[in-house]
Amino acid sequence: MTKLFSIMWLACALALPVSPPRGFQSAAAAAGFHHLHLNSVDPSKAIAFYTSTFDVTRRTSLAGFDAVKSESMYLLFNRVARAPDASLDSPIWHFGWGSTAMEADYERLSAKGVSFATPLTKLGSSLLFAYMKAPDGVLVEINTSASRAFIHAHLFSDAPICAARWYQKHLGAASRVVQEGSCEVPFAPPTEPLGVIRSPSATVRFGDISLIIYPKQKQTPLVSPRGRAVDHIALSYPDISVELARLKQEGIKVLEEIRPFGKEGGRSAMIEGPDHIAIELVEVK
Repeated sequence: MTKLFSIMWLACALALPVSPPRGFQSAAAAAGFHHLHLNSVDPSKAIAFYTSTFDVTRRTSLAGFDAVKSESMYLLFNRVARAPDASLDSPIWHFGWGSTAMEADYERLSAKGVSFATPLTKLGSSLLFAYMKAPDGVLVEINTSASRAFIHAHLFSDAPICAARWYQKHLGAASRVVQEGSCEVPFAPPTEPLGVIRSPSATVRFGDISLIIYPKQKQTPLVSPRGRAVDHIALSYPDISVELARLKQEGIKVLEEIRPFGKEGGRSAMIEGPDHIAIELVEVK
């Protein structure tokens, strides 16, 4: 059962776009996955790493931020004076791209000098993954996929199924799996590979990008990612005034009211999601 469960969660992550399940309809407009915001002591070095490692990426700028673009999403960078905290104590674990030829890509990247925190590892009968050490202590995954695109961010949670329902209800996320009953489910014991607690887990999607939510791996409380190596995630909406007003009515904590997004006249706001995760709402007409 453990092996089957492991295969199922990654299959969800690689699935085609999906529709919201029954029972979790909300007034939320469908959001797009806009960016991950990183803190870096050397953004140019970090950008060079991503663009040389993933052939679907390119260097760019957005709203005055140094950036990497992959398909329609971005990595945005803040320059910081000292190395940001990259410990796995926040709800943001890692993010990653797909690979259509994992063994060949792993050998190619290793030969280029990319350092791996976790070597090529098999999950189930055929799914392969590896975690590389990116600049500023960031973990980046590559895993078996039908494309080489940016495909997921992996999160920790005190209650993964509850968190998934929150994203569906309040932010318009989609999920293929209908999980009935209480969302408060006890954690299963750790399993191999890597001795990871994998159950219960849940996957939601914003467009073609999955948020894969796992149980937290430590007993200590999860903390806000603000100021850490991966500072926050960001979603896009056509009118954030409407969305922020709705979220306030639904009791969602607002971290930052509507303000300019960068230096090019756009707008954004910041809310707090499950497990103290920071979520920026960026207006994209």
